[in-house]
Amino acid sequence: MLNKYYEIPLLLLVIIGAVLAFAFWGLGLSGLVEPVRMGDIYLSKSIAGLAKDALFVPLKPVMYALIILSIAASIAVSRGGMGAKFIRVLGFFIGFSLIGVVVAVTAHSLFPLDVFDTPDALGLTSSATVEAIPFMQKIYGVFTSPLMISIYAGILLGRALKRLEAKHPGIGQQADIVSDMFIKGFIKFLWITIPLAVFGSLTLALNRPGGWESLKQLFSIVPVYVGSMLVVWLLMVLISSRILGHGFGFMRRALVPQAVVALATSSSMATLPATRIACDQLGANADEATPFYTVGATINMVGTLMGLTFITLYGMDAYGVEVALVDRIIVAFQSMVYATSAAGVPSASIVLVQELLTSQGVTSEFATYVTGIIITIDTLILDRMRTMLNTQSDSMSTANGLKLYYKTPKTMVD
Repeated sequence: MLNKYYEIPLLLLVIIGAVLAFAFWGLGLSGLVEPVRMGDIYLSKSIAGLAKDALFVPLKPVMYALIILSIAASIAVSRGGMGAKFIRVLGFFIGFSLIGVVVAVTAHSLFPLDVFDTPDALGLTSSATVEAIPFMQKIYGVFTSPLMISIYAGILLGRALKRLEAKHPGIGQQADIVSDMFIKGFIKFLWITIPLAVFGSLTLALNRPGGWESLKQLFSIVPVYVGSMLVVWLLMVLISSRILGHGFGFMRRALVPQAVVALATSSSMATLPATRIACDQLGANADEATPFYTVGATINMVGTLMGLTFITLYGMDAYGVEVALVDRIIVAFQSMVYATSAAGVPSASIVLVQELLTSQGVTSEFATYVTGIIITIDTLILDRMRTMLNTQSDSMSTANGLKLYYKTPKTMVD
């Protein structure tokens, strides 16, 4: 029974959850947002609240565990150092990410939007209590956040496993197997909890005063979000066409099939076979390219860093935080670091919004609201654009890096 359920596309499950939320709202079933009680005794949260919490309550600890284990396993099974080829590919990973940073910061500056309700409108802590956080305190908060600690822990665990490899051959491979099993279980967890979270979040939003208007307001982020990512995609294609010596038509034919798979699956991992074909079409030997775009599917997250930047900055605007240019840049670079730890599965990175918002002085209560409400359109639209840009960057970076290597092959000591 469950195996058949997991074969249903996540998009269809999300649409079903959204349709049910609108249907129950239309029928006037407001009891779904009332706490469950027996007489005068409250037994639990509302049904809608429980549905939303099915995803967001366990997601943080599960995500931290996944980050630690996946980073550790990657380090444990790695062989050799970073050669000349990888250095060149990595340069494009970073370069395209920096383009994403510039475009995201510029777009937020040019298009001030009221995407989220204010704390006062939600009956939460008043935005009037916001106090400016000193620059160095923000930087300190970034490097000491729970997410960064998880990254440090993953690196330390990976190095420890690598040292044990001499005494216990194969321990790195065992860690990698466990990591793969964890990811498969995590995907199944998301397949059940994301539709529930969409249903719960939509139901809670619709049954608030002015809830329908708030949801329509939420969609105002889509043109800026999608348009900015298309600008970055176009810049990546122009740069890559110049390096690879191909025209725009050739690049389009090589990249569009990969983009379609990414938009359909919302998963960098699921798009790997299409990424392999795209690399081959762009002129990079598919077998030689495999290690580079596979690493890219884990750490090269141009779309994710842009998405996190947009949602965080517009969330800070709604909360009442004064967002200067330096704050935008801090959030963008913080998103760039955080994005490298996001699992390549649908909507997994959305939990990182809470980390980003709280590190900028936003209360956890309001950060939870932003994360909960954005999930209603994330799986439908936003995450698909992030995945498309992530995977397109993987294929173009790999092809560009290998092209430059063979154009000027210089030996680097591993």
